[in-house]
Amino acid sequence: MCEESACLVPPLEPAHNGPTEARLSSASGEVSHNGEALVGFHEDALSQAAMGKAQLLLAVVLGLGLAADCSELTILGYILPAAELHLCIGEHRKGWLVSITLLAMAGGSLAWGILGDHLGRRRALISALSVACLFSTVASVMPTYGTFMTARFCSGLGVAGAFPLTFSYLTETCSRSTRSRYAGILHSVWPLGAVYTSIISHLTMPTLGADIVQDNREHWSSWHRFLILNALPTLACILGLVWASESPRYLLEASREVEALAVYQRLHKLNKTRTQYGLTELELPGRSAYPDRPMSSPSRNIFSHGIGSFREAFQRVSSPTHFRTTILLATLHLLLGFLYMGISTFSTTVIKDVREHEYYLHRKYLNNTYYYGVVINKTIENVQYQNTIFRNVTFTHINLNHVDFQNCTIEESEFINVKASVTYFKNSVVKDCRFIDTDLTDRHHFINCTMINNTFLSLISDCTVNFDYNIYLEDLYDETLAWSGFMFPSLFLMGFILETTTRPPVIIATLVLAAVTGATIFFASTSFIVTTIELIMKVLLMCAVNAITLVVVEGYPCHLRCTAHGMMRSLFHIASLCSIPIYSMLVHSILLFPAVITVSLTILAALLSTRIQDNSKVLL
Repeated sequence: MCEESACLVPPLEPAHNGPTEARLSSASGEVSHNGEALVGFHEDALSQAAMGKAQLLLAVVLGLGLAADCSELTILGYILPAAELHLCIGEHRKGWLVSITLLAMAGGSLAWGILGDHLGRRRALISALSVACLFSTVASVMPTYGTFMTARFCSGLGVAGAFPLTFSYLTETCSRSTRSRYAGILHSVWPLGAVYTSIISHLTMPTLGADIVQDNREHWSSWHRFLILNALPTLACILGLVWASESPRYLLEASREVEALAVYQRLHKLNKTRTQYGLTELELPGRSAYPDRPMSSPSRNIFSHGIGSFREAFQRVSSPTHFRTTILLATLHLLLGFLYMGISTFSTTVIKDVREHEYYLHRKYLNNTYYYGVVINKTIENVQYQNTIFRNVTFTHINLNHVDFQNCTIEESEFINVKASVTYFKNSVVKDCRFIDTDLTDRHHFINCTMINNTFLSLISDCTVNFDYNIYLEDLYDETLAWSGFMFPSLFLMGFILETTTRPPVIIATLVLAAVTGATIFFASTSFIVTTIELIMKVLLMCAVNAITLVVVEGYPCHLRCTAHGMMRSLFHIASLCSIPIYSMLVHSILLFPAVITVSLTILAALLSTRIQDNSKVLL
């Protein structure tokens, strides 16, 4: 008896694929008769049920879960400015909001992957997305940084189950010849999550920093509504799954063959309503076809039982049968996760730096100017005052955006309802002035100043964050729509390409093209070039992820498939987390460094891909 219940079987067309058959035998060991009976029956049942409407509907429903996964990361860029004001957080804490989401998704991918093999794909996915939907909604009403972080962490834990569960779920409902096509359709919905998030942000949230400050005064500001609306794809996927059937391959593996037959019949009814399904209960596999794996003994201590399940999962995935495959795929996921998030971080940071540089090129400098008895009621932006005297001047109902007062004298003046952004008084004398309903404070905005007999009354907020009005959300909107808009058709077509060829050549080709594109980082001098590089790199890397995802699905037996994919996806998120500080630092170095690192890692991934064993002809 084979140790694994669904050992890989030889290709259906051995006469045309002899070398592949030999490699499968050497990699997976001797194929068990029990495994052949199950996978053979499953493939025959799917063939009779046919492919069509049922698989397409399932791909769309599961795609909504993947869209929620993409939205979970995309949403951060849009809510950070509003969260900074509402929760009064600085740069360090903003960074932790991103980190905590990736950490949660790393842990959630592994946990839900294991549960998918124990509870079933559908049940685990409904549970995971329910957790995500619940805590996404809860996060929108959290009043403090700690509670908001906790809710976001739990939301990330839940939505992380989408990737390792959906691909196994769908491919196990498709025949061997069509699983690549439907996996491509499924994966193509992933970037639509970014499109949805960007459009909802554009429709519901202000894009200017000053408008966000004004909006933040509302009890129920727009970013709360934005968070709730972003939970809709998750909710829609849950509702769709309520009417969906469990993976018939999992049901066979769990010795629930009668339920599996009902699923085949339902697929047949959706695809071919005018014919009668051929298989009956008399043709179900005999009891000897089912694996006789020892069941883990129940434990009174739930925590110990959970630890035992994790340990058992790791032992099986790293067993001699799968050790080589696991190490290879784990390394590829680490490299691709590092590169994908790295290029995204690099692009966002460079575009912001370019915009800021262009902004300061238009800075106005006023020297040795004298103002007396005037009322200033228009916004002052991007101005530096030097050696300027303000006497009996009233600043009222204005914004001071990126304004510097250096070596100035300000006497008997009033600041009424003034909001400041990156505004400082340096080496100045401030005497007999009144600050009424402003966010200017003597500790944070006055540097090396002489403060004499000044009055501060009715501060707008107790928050001391020096909020930057220049948030460039329009650039983020355009950038996100660019890469996600091109990624959707690319992933869709990738499914059909993989249907006609083997996995390794496609992976190698996409990674080589990505390496060539990465070399152009050295010439990244404008925001357009940077956006174009990001677009091409992210599309190519995600196409490689699509092919490698199929390699994971096809490289492990049914009862380890979700566990292995969850482990790989967890490593992908961990590598993404590690790449953020590294690429952020590389932005401010010679561009040769990020170019060399990106190209080197991409070429390494391409070389490792040559060692991938092609299992595109095997049955699941």
